Amino acid sequence: MYTASTVKVPILIGLLHQDAKLTASDKKLVAGMIRQSSNADATAIFKKIGGVSGLNATFARLGMDHSQASSKWWLSTVSSEDYIKLLKHLFVKSSKISRTGRNYIISEMFQVNSKQQWGIKGFSDTPNFLANKNGWTLSGNWIMNSIGAVEVNGHLYLISILSDNHPDGRGNVGLKTAKKEMTSLVRIAGEYIL
Repeated sequence: MYTASTVKVPILIGLLHQDAKLTASDKKLVAGMIRQSSNADATAIFKKIGGVSGLNATFARLGMDHSQASSKWWLSTVSSEDYIKLLKHLFVKSSKISRTGRNYIISEMFQVNSKQQWGIKGFSDTPNFLANKNGWTLSGNWIMNSIGAVEVNGHLYLISILSDNHPDGRGNVGLKTAKKEMTSLVRIAGEYIL
């Protein structure tokens, strides 16, 4: 599946691997890319990590064997299984990302703008903790992706949902409809699992 903006998380991991001590300018770009989902900031960081080769190196480092970078970073491809591998590196245990780096990434995902909190947020109306990154892009119809972690009643759930063919790919009306569909899908899954 196309990643859309969810790939901004592995892009950030690539940046931290390249330079664990980020400058104030880097941190500003990161906050824009993750919290506000700024595409311009993502493009700047993508170039800084070496573009396609840098992102593919990050995928390989994390064992994401079914992921492939694209020069148009939002059209990189990934499997849901690979995103679960990435989330385990962040939220469970990792020899590939330092504890400081993991805490930094999780903190950024925790501070995602409220307008960016849909999808996996539907897993629980009252999570103890929510850290997510969503993405959407048009390819005929809406492609909608949502990844992250939700803690409910002391249990941590790692979630990766990649979906396409959401109807009505026209403008903001179609986007709002697709976001609601995605959130409803996760809510149903959450009710079943919880």
